[in-house]
Amino acid sequence: MTSIHRQIIDHPNAWTPATANKSTFSHPLSPEQLAALDRLLAATRDTAPLRVTRAQFEDPAINALMDEVREIIMHGCGVVILTGLTRDRYSDEDFERIYWGLGTYLGRGLPQSRKGDLLGYVQEEEENPTDRGYRSSAALGMHTDAFELIGLMCVQRAESGGESSLASALTIHNEILRTRPELLEPLYEGFYFTLQELQFTERPTTPDKVPVFCNVDGVVSCNYAASYMRRAAELRKIPFPAELDEALKYFDAVATSPEVRAEFLLEPGDIFLWNNYTHLHSRRAFKNSAERKRLLLRLWLDVANGRPVTPGLTLRGRSFEWIYNQPAAAAG
Repeated sequence: MTSIHRQIIDHPNAWTPATANKSTFSHPLSPEQLAALDRLLAATRDTAPLRVTRAQFEDPAINALMDEVREIIMHGCGVVILTGLTRDRYSDEDFERIYWGLGTYLGRGLPQSRKGDLLGYVQEEEENPTDRGYRSSAALGMHTDAFELIGLMCVQRAESGGESSLASALTIHNEILRTRPELLEPLYEGFYFTLQELQFTERPTTPDKVPVFCNVDGVVSCNYAASYMRRAAELRKIPFPAELDEALKYFDAVATSPEVRAEFLLEPGDIFLWNNYTHLHSRRAFKNSAERKRLLLRLWLDVANGRPVTPGLTLRGRSFEWIYNQPAAAAG
């Protein structure tokens, strides 16, 4: 277990809804930046969107933009929402090309299922054999994903619902330190982890415990998906620790409180990027109609020279990579 950070974290990443919201996270694209994207679309038109490379998406205006975005995500408040792309100006393929091209400035795209899809389609699907939450219309509780940088681009809103929520893990850490500091110890120790697809392999849980919080040289990071820990206890046929159970329940209560959780609706064309090691996200249930079927595009990005974390915190992501390198036994 890493040493527990026992000081209040004073950093732009430790925001609350009183100090940050969609408007403060938003960065409208300028006419110059939109014109640059138009040039890049034209220059890469003969290349499939996901085959576009960083070198092919080179432009001084976009370089400056993405340098600023990376600085905010890695060292500032940790969240950026790019706005200004519209469906009347760009096609769905243009959206994919722009989104992927911008992503190449930030990291390496990683597969999100056994299909090897580097661009995930977050939408309701009838066939969902491993019960992946992003392929349902159900509400998703507060959680982190597996890799350091996560992106969502809205292509279409649902007829109703589907609002996104975001909470700073560092703000949650501060609140637990203030009010229930004894709960930090089980959160830093963590527990074994499983994933939907991992359950169908010969090693259904991680070999070691995955911490909820870790501290490397005063830099606190987070991994939170309580249901995967509880399911791992069932698979290993061991009791779930009572101290961790209490800590996770309190963690979730803090994360979902209105003083910590910001909620907003992504509009078509919005590109939502955040540091997954310092933020939790969730989604309200949604309902589609014939005219409006919710679709978001998702990126998981491996970031070079990223946030320092303990090896245990990366076990979840390494499990995904291990799963997707195995012969396909079930669609993921």
